[in-house]
Amino acid sequence: MGDTANNHLFSRASLDISYNLLRKSDPQLALTVRNILFETPAEKTTDKPNNPHTDQFKVQLDSLQVRKIVEVLMDVLNQSSETHTEDNTSLFRPVLIQSIINEWTVLAKSMFDEYQQNKES
Repeated sequence: MGDTANNHLFSRASLDISYNLLRKSDPQLALTVRNILFETPAEKTTDKPNNPHTDQFKVQLDSLQVRKIVEVLMDVLNQSSETHTEDNTSLFRPVLIQSIINEWTVLAKSMFDEYQQNKES
């Protein structure tokens, strides 16, 4: 697999949103995610190298941390669905949370696949 779990890239926005969603339920895990934003971003291949909004960061967490992130975000999504209101911002919140969950799930799957490959060799 070309993109190993240790080299999985997350955007600045995804990490920032993850931090904000995690901090109420698991402040320590939220800080772990936020601290990734203080690392050096991956090299950019974009035409706007000085734009911090295009920063991507390598996520190097262990599988238990990634699992916990997905679990907490799923709880946040369920709570968001239960407290649904009709204002415009809350209509998009579950979609945003699901998108973030999907990113973390891709990382978890990548980690599992890498583990399986290492186990077989």
